[in-house]
Amino acid sequence: MDARHLPLSVWPAAADTETVPACRTGCCVPVSGPLVRHLVTACTRLGDLVIDLDAADHHVISTALAMGCQATATITDPDLLTVIGKTLARLHPDHDLEVADLRLTRPDTWPTDIQDLIGTAALVVRTHTCPSQQDAQATEPANPTNRTTFDLAESAALLKPGGHLVVVTGLHRHGQELLDPAPTLIAAAQRAGLLYLQHIVALRVPLRGASIEAPITWGMSKTGTPVAGLPLSARVHSDVFIFTKQRPESSPPTSGSRNTDDSEDHPLLGEQAWLEGEQA
Repeated sequence: MDARHLPLSVWPAAADTETVPACRTGCCVPVSGPLVRHLVTACTRLGDLVIDLDAADHHVISTALAMGCQATATITDPDLLTVIGKTLARLHPDHDLEVADLRLTRPDTWPTDIQDLIGTAALVVRTHTCPSQQDAQATEPANPTNRTTFDLAESAALLKPGGHLVVVTGLHRHGQELLDPAPTLIAAAQRAGLLYLQHIVALRVPLRGASIEAPITWGMSKTGTPVAGLPLSARVHSDVFIFTKQRPESSPPTSGSRNTDDSEDHPLLGEQAWLEGEQA
């Protein structure tokens, strides 16, 4: 087995410090450094290009640089771009920074801002935010009947043949609704010409043996008002969907088959991983 591939359906991906969600419901959590290391190891080779779309922090681009890849990040906040740039300058030598590219973009124009990278990336990483985050960034609120829609065509265009698109998401809470974005994400990827490879469960919290190590804040009330009789509930993982752009000579795997001629370019599916419609 190629050492680059991780035959796992569950990846330990807890950040060094407890991650602060970007939304009130805890859906939108930045990609952690350990998760990026798994992805870069499984999906790239030395010198490949990694693109972080709408970067929330330095983790994707910094980890890619440390592992010998070129790295580009699109950033919509000028202040955040400055912070990420200073962090990279502190953590990396000059020869790493020579292959790092931070691009300030607008949420609605990023495809134009990086069109020179079309067809060049081995790995593209993007997060799928919850409806409240999408509404905050949009000029008009999202259509309530279409809140999980996600157009992946422009992200897919950045991939070179054999490249991988990774979407990091999770169950989204919008008011009293609980929304699962997986079906629409997979459909959007297929419309963009991508092959759905794998669903990874990325644990956000540390493990101690076979048990989850609860962060200290789990035992604290965020409102100051205890709710008697309700069990403690907390998000412990993100859902990571991996898609690939097939090489021209590749053909989709037949049902039940996990060995293809170009399997060396794909993260290997573990015994407990699943393809849509197939439970191993």
